[in-house]
Amino acid sequence: MYFANEQHKINFQRIAAKFPDVKKARDYYAACYIGAYPEIYKCFVLEKQVHGPFDWYFDYLSDPGDFAERRDRGETTGDTAPLTGQTRSLLELGLNLWNGRDFDLSVGLRSWDQALYLVALQAIDLRRSSPILSLTQ
Repeated sequence: MYFANEQHKINFQRIAAKFPDVKKARDYYAACYIGAYPEIYKCFVLEKQVHGPFDWYFDYLSDPGDFAERRDRGETTGDTAPLTGQTRSLLELGLNLWNGRDFDLSVGLRSWDQALYLVALQAIDLRRSSPILSLTQ
């Protein structure tokens, strides 16, 4: 399996340990793989996630207008500030692979550098019922 770097692999192992369903469901597997990408992983506190690596982002989506205020009061389990256009697109792909949330793939394709493109391809392949890619670093 392709990992962008060693930290990505370590983060994935941590997420998989917290959420053992990663081994049972392809959608969950792909989402956890994207959540482990270092620039996304640093946006949340793993120990505070309950259902998966994107609890904090669903909290953001529930009310983006006051998310920063809730974050500042310690009422969230993550932060969207570190996200860039590239990583937000990767995160949105992760949500799409997990629960079908709308995502415009062309946005990611226009913004991802080579490493993120490979992460996206790997995640898409992981979501398939029969993965076929053999990507390496």
